[in-house]
Amino acid sequence: MSWTRVSLPGRRALAVLMAAVLLAGLLAVGCSGEKEEEESALNKIPLQDAVVIVDGTEIRGAWLRNWCLTQLLQLKRQGLPMEVDEYSLIKAGRDLLTRIVVVAREAQRQGLTVSDEEIQEKLAEEMSRFPSTEAWLESLKNSGLSREERKEEIRLEALFFKYQDEIVAPEVMSTVATPEMIRGYYDKYRDEIFQQPRQVHLLHLMRSVARDAPEEERLREKEVIDKARERIVGGESFEDVARELSSDTTALKGGDLGWINDSAPMIPELKDAVMELEEGELSSVLESPHGYHLFLAKEVKPAGVIPFEQVKDEIRDRLFAEALKSRMERHANELVQQLQAQGKIKILPSTLYLGRALTPKEEQVVPAQSEGDATEAP
Repeated sequence: MSWTRVSLPGRRALAVLMAAVLLAGLLAVGCSGEKEEEESALNKIPLQDAVVIVDGTEIRGAWLRNWCLTQLLQLKRQGLPMEVDEYSLIKAGRDLLTRIVVVAREAQRQGLTVSDEEIQEKLAEEMSRFPSTEAWLESLKNSGLSREERKEEIRLEALFFKYQDEIVAPEVMSTVATPEMIRGYYDKYRDEIFQQPRQVHLLHLMRSVARDAPEEERLREKEVIDKARERIVGGESFEDVARELSSDTTALKGGDLGWINDSAPMIPELKDAVMELEEGELSSVLESPHGYHLFLAKEVKPAGVIPFEQVKDEIRDRLFAEALKSRMERHANELVQQLQAQGKIKILPSTLYLGRALTPKEEQVVPAQSEGDATEAP
């Protein structure tokens, strides 16, 4: 199995480091109470000035502010009940972009390059999200960027990913996501993670009856579903009869409810009955507050341990993703610390533009003592 196949899911917008940095002390969940109106800290970022200089490469405020706004938009789309400390967000973005630039420089040092065609392809993909090229250019202008500056950001981000995919990923695949480690993980967590409850693939035919329906209506619907059962027992397809007679929303799918187990959100008396069905078995007509029901157990998976062959690819991807994230963090931190020790990372003091000083520890991109790798072996 090629390592490149499993590296691709990690290529969501800087996902390897972004999630780790963003969640590190960023969110104040469930905050309440009134706050005094004040200017957004993001609006204080100087768009045209460098907030960090990495050995001559400038990280301008426009890049930082746009990154922060992107995170806010993503959080808003998730609809989570949380408030964001903008100062922590700015520091997280500043630190992440510094890591991207540092890793990109190392990628170049090791001979990796990004072609003009690759940059243009990314640029075209970005532009396609706008109604026109003019709208995209207007958006860039409002963000404080020129086309050339955005191309340079894309180049640095692409170098970051090339370092991830071509330098770090093969190392991770050969040392962490090996067949032996995959098997070891399965054996260690087999009884804890890979237990599977009994599952039934159900087909459902329903005749709805209101709780307060007259008795004659209930009897009429009961007669309809009794005759439907006779037709199925007589050899007609459950799916065809369900499409014709079922009042459930699954009628168009032939009554297919998919796979359920003991945790399914069903009325208990119905669930108890259907979970006892054997493969191919048709239930009796069942009654609930919603009407009358008929079920067919199309397939049954017995309870037990999921076989290794069914989950080995999932385990490989999990080990790979966790180790890749850890290794990238370690590589980036080591590179940053080297440049900090050489005085080659210059950070514009936040008090100059935010009006709020960070502590000496916060002013460092990474702490003096790195946490090192997370556990990578099972």
